[in-house]
Amino acid sequence: MSAMKIAMVGAGAVGGTLGFLLDEAGFDVTLIDVDQAKIAKIRDEGLTVIMPDGDSRTRNVKVTTDPKDVGPVDLVQISVKGYHTTSAAELSRPLVRPGTYVLSLQNGLKNLARIAAVLPDAIAVGGVTAHSAMPLGPNVIKYNGGLGGISIGRFDGRDDPGLQRVVDAFNATGIATNVICGDVRIPIWRKLLANVSCNAVAALTGFTGRQLVEFPPTNELIRALAEETAEVASAQGFDFAELEYAGDFAIKALTGVGDNKISMLQDVEAGRRTEIETLNLAVVERGEAYGVNTPLNWMVGILVQALEQKMLFEREAAQSPPVDQSPPEDTPPTVTTSSSATDNPTVDQGVSR
Repeated sequence: MSAMKIAMVGAGAVGGTLGFLLDEAGFDVTLIDVDQAKIAKIRDEGLTVIMPDGDSRTRNVKVTTDPKDVGPVDLVQISVKGYHTTSAAELSRPLVRPGTYVLSLQNGLKNLARIAAVLPDAIAVGGVTAHSAMPLGPNVIKYNGGLGGISIGRFDGRDDPGLQRVVDAFNATGIATNVICGDVRIPIWRKLLANVSCNAVAALTGFTGRQLVEFPPTNELIRALAEETAEVASAQGFDFAELEYAGDFAIKALTGVGDNKISMLQDVEAGRRTEIETLNLAVVERGEAYGVNTPLNWMVGILVQALEQKMLFEREAAQSPPVDQSPPEDTPPTVTTSSSATDNPTVDQGVSR
């Protein structure tokens, strides 16, 4: 059987790293991204990934901005922020034929439903991973590694022996990968407990993982957010062990981050939009649907949105032309006299009126 043909839609940190590793393992991989400058840089200089042990590797991977250059593939991985999922799925249409797997390892809710709605001929596959990476430049990525590996399963819950090819491909990269038995939404919600509890708090405080854990008020807030989110999961009928100790689970997951910065904080520091809509605000939406109050998720969600709006205001101000405050050329010069200011009623004393 020939090696799988794979397209990574989104050549960011995670998509670039996994695409790099799959290419290195011998698969036919193409990275696709709408950022023309990034694609040009990778095409000209190669893609460099700095491994968790510090080893730097560079490969000349295939890249394009146009999926039509690639054609139908066996596996598409959507590797973009949640707010771009629909547009990334639409971009992927030329890559899909009946039976193509379309994989999402993205954070948050709504991604699989959006993929399935746009690409009905594809097989939507969801999954989770704790592996992370961060961009150091357009064509340079620092791969942090992570605890565990990758777990994937069909969105519709069906057993599918063909999915083993996808599992084998990722196993060939050295990342242990397995098929999820049962409802793929359960591991997604399990990861969501940690994401909604930690990401927004990191973005709002600027704290690293270690600082979030060690500062008692943020530690307490993270636990409370996890417990509130667990109530929403339980109301939907989900039942998994971590719901009973959601706060401890979130802190344990955060401990693994150490001195690294969580992705939402990286987004804020880079002036990028965050995934708050598919994280905390998605929990608020589900809470409303199932009769669970979620004041903490609502609060941090609104605060992150306000932070995004502040960045937008600052960008708009920076792009606006400076206001010319010099007087028009036909304005007569100011005439000064020997009269004191108090004798001249037209002089502004700086007193509010």
